[in-house]
Amino acid sequence: GTIPPTLFGIQSLRRLFLSQNQFNGSIGDLHGKASSLLGTLDLSSNKLQGQFPMFVFELHGLTLLDLSSNNFSGLIPMSAFPNLRNLSDLDLSYNRLSIDAPATNISPPSFPTYTALELASCNLTEFPGFLKNQYSLNYLDLSNNQIHGEIPNWIWKSINLWYLNISQNFLVGFERPMKNINSGIWILDLHGNQLQGQVPILPSYATYLDYSDNNFSFVLPAHIGDSLQFASFFSLSNNNIHGSIPESLCNHTNLQILDLSNNSMSGPIPQCLFQMSRSLGVLSLRRNNLSGIISDTFSKSCRLQTLNLNQNLLEGKVPKSLGNCKMLEVLDIGNNQINDSFPCQLKNITMLRVLVLRSNNFNGHIDCPGSNSG
Repeated sequence: GTIPPTLFGIQSLRRLFLSQNQFNGSIGDLHGKASSLLGTLDLSSNKLQGQFPMFVFELHGLTLLDLSSNNFSGLIPMSAFPNLRNLSDLDLSYNRLSIDAPATNISPPSFPTYTALELASCNLTEFPGFLKNQYSLNYLDLSNNQIHGEIPNWIWKSINLWYLNISQNFLVGFERPMKNINSGIWILDLHGNQLQGQVPILPSYATYLDYSDNNFSFVLPAHIGDSLQFASFFSLSNNNIHGSIPESLCNHTNLQILDLSNNSMSGPIPQCLFQMSRSLGVLSLRRNNLSGIISDTFSKSCRLQTLNLNQNLLEGKVPKSLGNCKMLEVLDIGNNQINDSFPCQLKNITMLRVLVLRSNNFNGHIDCPGSNSG
């Protein structure tokens, strides 16, 4: 149903959380009717629609405003937000809004000091200029917009920033060659742009790095693993990375997901990557030009859930130690040059849901000793 307008008028109301419900319809005109004490307003993840509720600019005590994941529409000038000087958390993502935030506008002293700002899917076409003075910003999401051009250098100077998502835009590069990136960033998502050239030096303390679906073209540096000592997720898939896989990727045991698929990498897969199976949950190297064998070095405490080596030039046999991977759910070694009989070492992996062996040189019967198959 709809949200009763009288709810906003309760004079003692300080916090209103109505997120993740099925509220629909518009909020209506509440000018001068909402509680002036309201500090938190969360209407996210509903089915609310209609024009953006402009009455929120009268709520001078607001510290958190979350209207994300609804169907609000309209053009919202960021110049209206100085009225909300106490606002620190703002989320307008995933509506049908257009945010007017020119790149040339620098925020005045009266502008709110944000710690979290989420403007995903808000029809932005450039980086908002007011962000240049947002030195307290911890969390910034500008994903799924139409931002063109280069990533400005000033975005890395926010010393408190630990989350940056500018994925799914039309970015082509960095304003200047990056010698380093703010070491305070933990999560950096650049996927789904048109970024070219070399990947910059990685943030030292990052735990999540997604550079997939871009136009990067380079050889992975031999010591790239030294920059991933805290990373649990690292993806360069769907680029044009070439050269061999550096053994330095094995230097740290925090890595849980490694995705280098859909590139032009060649040479053997380092043995140490399979030895890392005690920490790795997902290893995807599909659609490269990797050659050699699948090393028989899977850990006895293997934790792999997905191993995808499809469409390479791998040969030899399916390693016996792969049977150690009792948590394996997806195994895809199709479209290689493996010459072996049916891999019976997999028969006791009860979690296995997807097995792809096609387009290899497997021979003999699909029959394992002690099984019920004929």
